[in-house]
Amino acid sequence: MVDTTTSIDSREQELAACERLIGRLRSHQMDLLRSLDADRVTALDGSRSLSDWASARLDVSHETARSLVAGARRLVEFPAVENRLSEGDITFDRALATADLARSGASDEVVEHSFGFDMAGVRRLAGRHRRLTRTSETAAFRDRHFSIQPSLDESVWKLWGTLPGFEGTIVEKALAERADSFPEPGGPRAPRSAARADALVSLAQDALTGDSNAGGGDPMVSVFVDAELAASSAGEVGAEIATGPRVGPNTLERILCEGRVQVIVTDGDWIPATSPATRTIPPATRRHVLFRDGGCVIDGCSSRYRLQPHHIRPRSEGGAHDAENLATLCWYHHHVAIHGEGYRLDTESPPHRRRLIHPRVHGTDPP
Repeated sequence: MVDTTTSIDSREQELAACERLIGRLRSHQMDLLRSLDADRVTALDGSRSLSDWASARLDVSHETARSLVAGARRLVEFPAVENRLSEGDITFDRALATADLARSGASDEVVEHSFGFDMAGVRRLAGRHRRLTRTSETAAFRDRHFSIQPSLDESVWKLWGTLPGFEGTIVEKALAERADSFPEPGGPRAPRSAARADALVSLAQDALTGDSNAGGGDPMVSVFVDAELAASSAGEVGAEIATGPRVGPNTLERILCEGRVQVIVTDGDWIPATSPATRTIPPATRRHVLFRDGGCVIDGCSSRYRLQPHHIRPRSEGGAHDAENLATLCWYHHHVAIHGEGYRLDTESPPHRRRLIHPRVHGTDPP
């Protein structure tokens, strides 16, 4: 309990000392987060991101977790700033603002001078030190381009291009906001690249379907399955989307689970079987499951983007459309973690705090 008989000044000093102590502890937490990120801790239990993992494990808000993760990644570039934080000379928020100023290209003298400014002043300083000329702006605009090229069998697409600063910022912000709750796979080359790729796909999906909220599914597709080839290869050969690429068992299972699909089985020129062109989950059942779960059921997940029912027992293994075999997942956990990365839901975990089982554990990890 606070001793209210002490002077206001002494309590103010004690309050500031507490904040510096918090900064020192935050510095240690960031060290630990960096080491865990390097070990790809998110991949071990299927967390969408290091921020989500930290939120669940530390029992803190997503805002606090995101600040910690951002600090761990920014301050590693500026050891002098982080050292001042670890010594208790500056606060956590001041360290982040100072790192942003240093990244803008400000001199060491300006960075040191910024300690006399409030947080808003530090941000204004960072903006003032970014130099642009008319020539450089015009050249950047003229050099803008975007290219997309498929491989020979359209199983992989390569994208590349260049945008001027303002337009690039628009695209980056859109991808960052969409990827905010998506995975951060880690790795030495591009730790955020997979999240941005997922964000780009989801934004394009929204443009095609006009639906970014609950219950959104893929556009209706027709999948042709060569009966002989598919049967002899466990679905690894013989399935392809009409006027589109070949697909493997993971993609086919995802389409069957979440999209509107018509499966056409062929045997040479003969068509022995055709499924109805409809959603695989009846609309009433879909709405009931979404209402029952109230959001993504994965432990620690707060995303409400494209909430979709998922078959706990896959359709390929005989799973039915019954509500008890369905669980609500966000787009990332459904599209990326389960159907992309191969995780499975842990049926022993609580219905509203589901854990994910790594592919190595349930035996589907490729050799």
